[in-house]
Amino acid sequence: MDFEAFKAALPTMEDVHYLEADGTEVYGIYKHDVCYMEKDGIQRTLQMIVPEMKPDKGYTYPAVLYVQGSAWMKQDNYKRLGVMARLAQRGYVTAILQYRESSLASYPAPVEDAKTGVRFLRMHAEEYHIDPENIVIMGDSSGGHTALAAGLTADDDCLDGGIYPEVSCGVKAIVDLYGVTDICQKGDFPTTPNQGEADSPEGMLIGGNNVYEHPELSGPVILTNYVRADKEIPPILMMHGIADDMVSYNQSVRLYKKFLEEGKDVTLYLVENAGHGDIAFWTEKNMDIVEGFIRKHTGR
Repeated sequence: MDFEAFKAALPTMEDVHYLEADGTEVYGIYKHDVCYMEKDGIQRTLQMIVPEMKPDKGYTYPAVLYVQGSAWMKQDNYKRLGVMARLAQRGYVTAILQYRESSLASYPAPVEDAKTGVRFLRMHAEEYHIDPENIVIMGDSSGGHTALAAGLTADDDCLDGGIYPEVSCGVKAIVDLYGVTDICQKGDFPTTPNQGEADSPEGMLIGGNNVYEHPELSGPVILTNYVRADKEIPPILMMHGIADDMVSYNQSVRLYKKFLEEGKDVTLYLVENAGHGDIAFWTEKNMDIVEGFIRKHTGR
């Protein structure tokens, strides 16, 4: 059988199958080290998972800006890349924020950078297939604190680096996983022997100062100071492990109590037997909860 005859016979062959590309296909591609700002000669980047599709398709997706926990020090911006890829497969543009670490810049540098990251995503919404009205910020541990601070103060004249000021840094919702909420609660950090001292993570955050001796510096870090009944804030999902001996779940309970007192939309999950950064927070079951919350508030 010559080649042309063989090719013509392909439809009759048992092990030859035909598929159809209908033009609606979408998949996520990894965009590494996307520079969202340059400050003091140093570029700050995003690790992004972005939908790729036919050029004539105009689909848009909610975006999730994720802030990695690191005690406000240098972050491992690839640690949760797998989780963000899985979340992207559920229909989101995801971006992991690299923010200025405390050894380079003191508070509110992480919050300023998170707000700049939100603005960058909104500015480049068309390029990355983002629905600019549906950007969510998410973080864990110190990243949870940063995500909360950025979301709570998006409309306030504070904690803002002023980069891309013409663009809103508002978010549709906030997801906080075992975040720090009050650095001045000594008993809430049982495994940090130097808690509050100048060389502690929170001390380094405020410029290498003792948090108790400098309330003018530590006060702006305490999140309850930004929650008032007359202030609009996005819906919030909080999760914390009851067995967390690094950042006690009391931290989340304190802020949750304040949210309720001020009439805010907040949901709290306490995870029994889960420690700090526990794998339980990254399971498909838990991501179902996170995704359900995001979909509820983005309508997507």
